[in-house]
Amino acid sequence: MIDPAWFLSELTRHRVGCVTGVPCSYVSGLYTLLEGEQRYVSATNEAESVAIAAGVWLGGSQAVALCQNSGLGNMTNPLSSLAVPYRIPVLLGVSRRGWPAGADEPQHALMGRITPELLGLLEVATETLDPAPEVAAQQIEVAVQRCADRRSAALVIEKGLFDNVVPTPAVPPVGVRPPAAAHTLSGGARPRRADVIAAHLALEPARVTVATTGYTGRELYGMDDRDSHFYMAGSMGCAAGIGVGLATTGHPVTVLDGDGALLMRLGSLATVGRYVRSPYLHVVLDNGRHESTGGQHTNGAAVDFAAVAVACGYRAAWRCDGIDAVREALRRAVQVTDGPVLVHCRVEAGTSGALPRPRQRLDDLAARLRAHLSRKHVPASVPL
Repeated sequence: MIDPAWFLSELTRHRVGCVTGVPCSYVSGLYTLLEGEQRYVSATNEAESVAIAAGVWLGGSQAVALCQNSGLGNMTNPLSSLAVPYRIPVLLGVSRRGWPAGADEPQHALMGRITPELLGLLEVATETLDPAPEVAAQQIEVAVQRCADRRSAALVIEKGLFDNVVPTPAVPPVGVRPPAAAHTLSGGARPRRADVIAAHLALEPARVTVATTGYTGRELYGMDDRDSHFYMAGSMGCAAGIGVGLATTGHPVTVLDGDGALLMRLGSLATVGRYVRSPYLHVVLDNGRHESTGGQHTNGAAVDFAAVAVACGYRAAWRCDGIDAVREALRRAVQVTDGPVLVHCRVEAGTSGALPRPRQRLDDLAARLRAHLSRKHVPASVPL
């Protein structure tokens, strides 16, 4: 049986900077200890934990994403369309519900049987964590080394492996924030997406910027390709999670999101609001369309994104109709340095001509951003 405190000490020894994930009763003791750790970021779903881990790696560190195997279905999209093509290594800890066969509830039976094969199909090297600490230590070291080679790895955790009877640590108090508000601004003609992106590019100082999948990333790339930009080619809905991971490494972040993409993983707003205490600008470009797939309507016509963000713990939010309103909201937003803010921009549908795709390989773009951020000063203590 493995002591959860020993496991966490091994992660510390290997300089793992963040642990994220969704709880499982098989390792409840580990999660109990994690609740008392500053480096722990609880995710609203397993895909978000992969996105957070990816952001941590882009920021220059390494994360562990924990889940039970029933959550591998949620992880499949970002593992296949983010981790693999960008060669962003994710270290997974996967508890194996439904195994041995017949030892668990019926809903876990299929996933329990296919867990190693599914991880293999996702190009994740897998080891079942051994109960002997000296063997487990070697397995953790091999997995971490694989991540250093930009390849993902998983440690599978079987029932009874972890000691779940652990002392409850003192949980760091959640700081009380003053009431936030969602503001409405109007002025100027309704902008195109490119107009809002141009207004963001004019902000000083420039921030690391995550641009969501589809036309947003392509438009940003075509307007001004920078080492500090990350263009998402897949993993729709994961932009905010990547931003959280980057924030844990001490970097001010801008996330350029879309209404359809944000709706896909709206729970990420709660994670951002709970954990981020550093400059985090979340810009939602809302044209009411899934534009890159043919312009189908999203489900966001009645959604007040600014109000939802404030309800989830954002420091402030603005609803903007008109390019002058957008510029004013951005000016105010960048003055907030102690937590996340959201700027919801109504934009016209349509593109400004043919939009280029990045000429660079996706894995080179990821390495470029990581190298760029490694040259920047990172605070010794990251406010999360």
